[in-house]
Amino acid sequence: MASIARAPVQIIYTPGSGEGRATALARRLAKGLRAHGERVRLASFKRLSDLAAWSASCAGDFSRLIAIGGDATQSAAAVAAMRHGVPLFPVPTGFGNLFAAAFEVPMEPRAALEAFEHGAVRGVDAGVAGDEVFLCHASYGLLANVQQAVEDGAGQPRERRWRHLAYYRMARQILFDLPLPSIRVEVDGRLFCRHAVIVTVANVETYRGFLSLTPEASPADGWFDVVAMERASRPRVWARLLGLLLGLSDAQTGLRRCRGRRIRVFEEGKAPQDVRMLSSALPLVVPPAMAAALPATPAAGPRPRYAARAGAPARWQPAPARSTPPDALGATG
Repeated sequence: MASIARAPVQIIYTPGSGEGRATALARRLAKGLRAHGERVRLASFKRLSDLAAWSASCAGDFSRLIAIGGDATQSAAAVAAMRHGVPLFPVPTGFGNLFAAAFEVPMEPRAALEAFEHGAVRGVDAGVAGDEVFLCHASYGLLANVQQAVEDGAGQPRERRWRHLAYYRMARQILFDLPLPSIRVEVDGRLFCRHAVIVTVANVETYRGFLSLTPEASPADGWFDVVAMERASRPRVWARLLGLLLGLSDAQTGLRRCRGRRIRVFEEGKAPQDVRMLSSALPLVVPPAMAAALPATPAAGPRPRYAARAGAPARWQPAPARSTPPDALGATG
């Protein structure tokens, strides 16, 4: 990517990410950029809430934004990038790293620096759940409860193997001890699932490398991939989750799929939540190899119509009056 000397590059990072490696990576990237003539600023945020507050209020006095951390860090930083129209470069050092992995952004400092300097800016999708921006997914029900319980815990493990173990232990506790959730889902104004125990609205492949629920989701097609597991008895839900790990079919695991842009989720005991697509809203620095496979930003020309990917979940047919018609795919706005 061509150098822009008029404004500095802003690097933000969460020092606890990557088992504490984020700080060293931020300093190495800053050193490399300065060696190439860039002005660089660094900002560290120990708490995600502090990063979110900065992102929502910061001045747009930087040319590009490098975010070093996990998916939550990237989602929080994306708010600043979209507010000011400044390209974001996501460097993965967290636990999941689903968003950066979708664009094959490297973790190694030298490779990340090269990808940043030689990459191209592309407009990619983001989502809003309630009033919170997300880049990966908005999830509800069993898996979301497990993730939230582990991440809210005071002793959240840093090391990957212990984090995996914490998730499995919490899943066992929740599945055995707590009532199964009941979730109603509407997609683009139509009922999609009346009673679900797991719901994921995905912008990228969700739980990649662990439990891939949305293997065909793309952050560059203007659609969410929506998946729901139908409610069943507790032993059957256990069997379905095991089936997912073993790669069984959707029919065997009680999964339903579709794609949409506006989702409404009604989880028992909670307020309804609206999830909406922000198509091509995030300017992202994409490594050269991936940039070649993505359309240019909308400013560079009309956005092309995306062909359906083989095996992708079906869109609603026919489209209801309140839904975005399938033939409008690729249209701006």
